[in-house]
Amino acid sequence: MRSLFTFLFLLLSAFAGAQLRLPAFFNDQMVLQRDKPNKIWGWDKPGNLVTVKLGGKTYQSVADAAGQWSVFAEPLKAGVVGTMNVNSPSGSLEIKDILAGEVWICSGQSNMEWRMDMLPETYPDELRTASNNQIRFTTINKWLATTPVSDAEILNKWAPVTPATVGNCSAVAYWFAKKLQKDLQVPVGLIVTAWGGTPAQAWTSFEGLYGFPQYAKSYLDNVRPLDLNNLSEKKKEFYQQYQLQVVQRSAYSAMALQTDFDDSGWKEMNLPGPWETQGYPALDGVVTYRLWFTVAQADAGKAAIINTPGIDDIDSTYINGQFIGTTDQWDKPRSYTIPAGILKAGKNLLAVRVTDNQGGGGFAAVPDKFHIRVGDKIIPLSGKAKFDIIAELPDLTAGHGAIEHQPSVLFNAMIAPLLPLSVRGAIWYQGESNADTKEGALEYRTLFPAMIQDWRNRWGQGDFPFLFVQLASFGPLQKEPSETNWPLLREAQTRTLQLPNTGMAVTTDIGDPADIHPKRKKEVGDRLAAEALRITYGKNSLISHGPEFAYAVARDNQLIVHFNHTGKGLMAKGGPLKHFAIAGKDKKFYWADAVIRGNQVILTSKQVPRPVAVRYAWADSPVEANLYNKEGYPAGPFRSDEW
Repeated sequence: MRSLFTFLFLLLSAFAGAQLRLPAFFNDQMVLQRDKPNKIWGWDKPGNLVTVKLGGKTYQSVADAAGQWSVFAEPLKAGVVGTMNVNSPSGSLEIKDILAGEVWICSGQSNMEWRMDMLPETYPDELRTASNNQIRFTTINKWLATTPVSDAEILNKWAPVTPATVGNCSAVAYWFAKKLQKDLQVPVGLIVTAWGGTPAQAWTSFEGLYGFPQYAKSYLDNVRPLDLNNLSEKKKEFYQQYQLQVVQRSAYSAMALQTDFDDSGWKEMNLPGPWETQGYPALDGVVTYRLWFTVAQADAGKAAIINTPGIDDIDSTYINGQFIGTTDQWDKPRSYTIPAGILKAGKNLLAVRVTDNQGGGGFAAVPDKFHIRVGDKIIPLSGKAKFDIIAELPDLTAGHGAIEHQPSVLFNAMIAPLLPLSVRGAIWYQGESNADTKEGALEYRTLFPAMIQDWRNRWGQGDFPFLFVQLASFGPLQKEPSETNWPLLREAQTRTLQLPNTGMAVTTDIGDPADIHPKRKKEVGDRLAAEALRITYGKNSLISHGPEFAYAVARDNQLIVHFNHTGKGLMAKGGPLKHFAIAGKDKKFYWADAVIRGNQVILTSKQVPRPVAVRYAWADSPVEANLYNKEGYPAGPFRSDEW
């Protein structure tokens, strides 16, 4: 009985000190959704009468036993709303300079998170001159929770676009808003809630994962037991253990970079490629690679250049035991000078020590960027390398991977607090982290629609528009048709268009084989905005995306491909059509000769006398795929088979 009285005393004491409070993202200069009732809510001492004045109207609510209160404000017309005043016996709050307009949730992983100030060479003029009081944004801070929370942490409070603020805005979200605001002539509010390197299951509620028992089990076993209140302390403890391990193995690590080191007991891994896709999905730490290559007698002793794709996060690169260079930018391709006198005739050793403290690790899988250039000669380096884990950074889930990758943790902390807000819809750029394996790419067919439906169910605003970006080109260029994971995930994204009020921006043409973060964010934002104008804002006749595969008909040695949404007609951009492949009943695909005839594409190949199936842009990096409609939108990747 004494413990019950103690609990009640503490509870009443906490309420006695309660102050009137609004959610953290209710700030000056915020944007509320126009033409919909807006819920205004917060916390106060239980029993207090809370009065809200907004848009010339007055609303009242009584804080319940848990200290929560809410009102529903009448729909607002687009434009200036002014000040919101909230009063109770506990105090008063004032939110100034409110606008009503179109509010969009902007979420996903790093390509949505990528800010304007991370693209200074791509958009120098915009960063210097952007100024639009009708575009405003706020950024939710990266945060984790084991169960849904009621309030979010804020990284950037609401702010209008100015040269001083635009650098902090998601680049995709900014360009999306700029086009919308110009076309609609109403304010646009952006709520950016994104975290790089995270999978869709982390953004889905526990209940929304009911069809995925493996994630439900992982959540119950690995997430719920965690005490995230001590997250920073636990991370610090693990990092100290890791640093001690690095120091203790420093002598061994140094010896492993030398030519006379015995690596016969080491395992092998394909380079270039991230270690997550080669059996180490949860690894963070220090890994050393050793790879031997051959130099011709005529090139011995000459100065040379070694090129590598991005190395996540930090590399220290050695040739024949001599330090060559280091870079601490995880997605930046490396190019180091090998001084004269280091290369020798015959076998030479490339040793790379990679330090990765979070997220993905190792080399980006771009083989054509991995070589040594001696004069006009190229020495390819792709192939098997020996490797050893020098030190491993423990993770909070006891070997199950980074905590931000776990089911529901990002939904709980970065989506759940936003659910009472009235919004117009969501834009989404994610999928890379679900394409690491074939199984993950195929699972996305059901996981991604489940996440969208979960958000819609929980927001309670019907099938609101959900617009997403299809994965851009990234990875090695494909010399021959072959099977890879990213086309499968793109196909899963295309299938998701079967859900109502969904739209997709195709971006295979603006990707970068060597950079998972393509720089051309304006095209991405513009294409998303075009889909929004068609789907959401009544411009039904607008051509807002490229040709879509309809069906294919075999006729003798030809395969005739029919398309929908051809607009003013099909066109090949920059030369003859590329990246079509056809196969016969043997299921072997060969590149096809492709010719546009009206709204059809005619395919033939000498290797396929009786074609039955077609694939287009079916590769990790189909940057050469060049079928467009005359409105300038690219056709998305597709296949007619189910092999």
